[in-house]
Amino acid sequence: MSAVCIIGNGPSAKDWQRDDRPVYACNLNGMVFKPDYLCSTDPWLQYDIIRKGWDGVCLFTDFDPLPIELQPEILLQSGAEIPADYDYIIHNPEQRADAVGWHFYSTGEKMNIFWNAHMTVNADYWQPKRAYVCFVPATITIHNIVNIETEKHTQLAPSGAYAMHHAAHNGAKVVHIYGFDSVAGDMQTQTRGEFKSEVEDAQKAHFLEWYSIVETWYSEVEFIWHTKMD
Repeated sequence: MSAVCIIGNGPSAKDWQRDDRPVYACNLNGMVFKPDYLCSTDPWLQYDIIRKGWDGVCLFTDFDPLPIELQPEILLQSGAEIPADYDYIIHNPEQRADAVGWHFYSTGEKMNIFWNAHMTVNADYWQPKRAYVCFVPATITIHNIVNIETEKHTQLAPSGAYAMHHAAHNGAKVVHIYGFDSVAGDMQTQTRGEFKSEVEDAQKAHFLEWYSIVETWYSEVEFIWHTKMD
């Protein structure tokens, strides 16, 4: 693929027009673009993408499902990975019958400031000390993409940076980027309702740093920013 488009969830996503170039989109709202690749790094978004019946190709980080032959109830056995005082939640029980595998994610004992900012909408569901199981149906294709964090850059990269990296790593020479002009944006993903200013400022700086890192790694690729936070 010589040229691709990456669509974020900011206002300028509306400026993108579909043509024959491969399309990457990010997180839950990216489903509306019917992309060739849907990229997501957060488990709570990955799980909702699956539950909503997405049947395309997903690029997920840290997502390596266990086979359905191994039933998730083993997590409740004594000595298993889930502490005894954690709640056990099946995220999508309605998809169990058609599942070929399952994935689980457990939260920590408390949330940090970024988590609290993310969880303004689903705060009653995504809570500390919980373990979530998500069944993976055969209708979805999930590629477990390699983490791009390094010893120098350890904080988790945003989905947009992963999309940039995947496109460049797989041969794209020109990458057109839309919708990267807001941390929350008017097409924001489900959870970012209201940010405190210090959280949004920190998130913005974090996102921009990662975009620059990927551009540096692939200096031979032309990244065309149709808009960009500054």
